[in-house]
Amino acid sequence: MSEITPFDDVPDHAASAAGADESTSDRPDAVDATASKQAARLRRSRGRRVIAGVSGGIAERFDINENLVRITFAVLTLFWGLGVAIYLVMWVVVPLADVDAATRRDPTPVSSSHRLSVAVLASVVVVIVLAIAVARHLRILGPGLALAWVVFLMALAVIAIKTPARRVTLRRIVGVIFLAFMSVVIIFVGTTLGFLESTGVSFAGGNGDFVWQPTSLAQVSRGYHVEFGMGTLDLSAVDFPTGGSTVSASVAAGELRIVVPANAVVSLTTNVGIGVVADTPDTPFFLRGVATQRFSSLPAGGRSQVRRSPHLVIDARVGIGRLVLMRAVSPPTT
Repeated sequence: MSEITPFDDVPDHAASAAGADESTSDRPDAVDATASKQAARLRRSRGRRVIAGVSGGIAERFDINENLVRITFAVLTLFWGLGVAIYLVMWVVVPLADVDAATRRDPTPVSSSHRLSVAVLASVVVVIVLAIAVARHLRILGPGLALAWVVFLMALAVIAIKTPARRVTLRRIVGVIFLAFMSVVIIFVGTTLGFLESTGVSFAGGNGDFVWQPTSLAQVSRGYHVEFGMGTLDLSAVDFPTGGSTVSASVAAGELRIVVPANAVVSLTTNVGIGVVADTPDTPFFLRGVATQRFSSLPAGGRSQVRRSPHLVIDARVGIGRLVLMRAVSPPTT
């Protein structure tokens, strides 16, 4: 008959060998060591992913906010697409994290903040104010609003970086796209208004296409202005005095066309911020009862007629666009 040895009498080394596997797997320090070893390796994240989990994996590996990593990739993309290239390479090279590792993490919470909604609403308000500034000729308001909006976006970005990452939803994607579009509009309009203000062009006269054709000196105004659009000033029928007369015309953004009398001596001052000054149009245009030719400061017939010719001083300004100058053709003599 075999002898049964009580459990208490089993040698210590046998008991320790028998329970080695179980005790090792249950020890907290062993679990922590295994988790630390897995965390030390770079893996693409399953829980913090928008496209491939590269940014989320880097954030988990170095314990930083994944939004900061995404911004870094976006900035690098501006340098000849470097950010996209690095992201694609890491997508191929870096393996995806284990399912168990992903399930041990807390799921990324859905954002309950109203910052994005407030920013979108603010962008709509700023665009409306800019539209009023353009319509009411409040040009100085545009650059200030654009600069304030840039500061607002920078503050919003800093807050987003310091805030824990939230789950990406369709509402957030649509909101960010709309906010980006409105920001482009605000910055473009504000910058354009600021540039136009620096050129000194007049913000008056309204928007659209305007044609002025005075037929006498009494009908000539000292200023003809268009804010956005095209202005055509036909002075061919006006008999200006030999002592001289001054006329100013401007278009803030668009095209300004001026036709001077056939027999007038013209002293011309032009100022075009962004654009060109041409003495003939690219495509012919027709005015009622007027034939035009290339512009010249002196009329045909030589310098002998200069003293007896009417004199005209023109101040023409275009902020952004094109200035076209022409001289009327003398009517045939009978």
